[in-house]
Amino acid sequence: MLYNSGNILFISNEERDLNRFRMGFVEHYNVFTASKLDEAVKHLREYDIHVVLVKQQMPEMTGLQFCESIAQKYPEVIKIILNDTKDKASLERAALTNLIYRFVQAPFQNTDLKMTIDGAIRLSEARYKNKKLEQELEQYRKDRDKIMNLFKRYVPGEVINQSLHSKAGQSVSPGESRVVSVLFADIRGFSNFTSQLRPEQIVEFLNDYWEIITECIQQNKGSVNKYMGDGLLAVFGAPISDLNNHENAVTAALEMVHSLKDINAMYSEVVGTEVKIGIGINSGEVIVGNVGTDNFMEYTVIGDTVNIASRLESISKNKPNSIIISEQTYKLVKDKFETTSLQEAPISGRDETLTFCEVLGRKPGNIHRIQSYRG
Repeated sequence: MLYNSGNILFISNEERDLNRFRMGFVEHYNVFTASKLDEAVKHLREYDIHVVLVKQQMPEMTGLQFCESIAQKYPEVIKIILNDTKDKASLERAALTNLIYRFVQAPFQNTDLKMTIDGAIRLSEARYKNKKLEQELEQYRKDRDKIMNLFKRYVPGEVINQSLHSKAGQSVSPGESRVVSVLFADIRGFSNFTSQLRPEQIVEFLNDYWEIITECIQQNKGSVNKYMGDGLLAVFGAPISDLNNHENAVTAALEMVHSLKDINAMYSEVVGTEVKIGIGINSGEVIVGNVGTDNFMEYTVIGDTVNIASRLESISKNKPNSIIISEQTYKLVKDKFETTSLQEAPISGRDETLTFCEVLGRKPGNIHRIQSYRG
């Protein structure tokens, strides 16, 4: 341990004082001595000095002045003055303001001085430990922030915040029923236009694409639940709800289509064609919760509402950059957006049909950053 024996620097212009100190304390500490102040500073610079003892009456300056002169550069060094003058008041003030640790009035006994030095070493050790703990805590904060920032790329930030503020055993949700809007989005012809790209180009494109698309979702208070290659599942209303969940979902979709101009400005020449997407949105009741094992948990959305949203996204393949919403969503947002007439399509594997329409833009009077994705 660093503090098994302290490194003590004793400063006096009297050789007899230096010899007396060496003889009296060398068996207890690592003793350094200096007869001049510049020599003392050299020791401070070259060695890990824990405690400085300096005689008050020195030719170049007083011991107190010396302590003042090194205080800023060596704040961790504990300073003790051996006072061989009648001036006690200035030293008492220095001790009260923590400029020095103690002063010992001459004449002094080695036993008394040793007690003072031992106290100084204990204080030095405590300061060292506190500083080390502060450094470890700061490193922990940096590591935690790094992990959190990385984690938030994969897990909704709201889920992380809820988990952090949950009591032990409550961070894993057993399941909850919520009414939400579910959004599926997919790049049209992704396999075709990336077949000529190198793997690193594909990953770079997807990262830039998802960053732009995800911002549209998050700015409208949605949460990206899953990235699925060139596809995405987003939820509006879970894990955190907003008064305008369903309107937010359609608005995000319009902004996603509108943002393609930025993506195409970056990549249309690289991929050899314009990037187009399809979006499906459905609204209704779902089950949400953390599902998985102790080693891996996933916040997921389950229910027929999700399945229908996926089928709506498939319908959008017939028309690039179309936003297809279910009848359930239409009823919730029809006063805000222009749409086509409701249509029906069969549901594969079922005897029922799916009623849907296409969103064309916002209705006049409903001001928003994106008025329409056309033009």
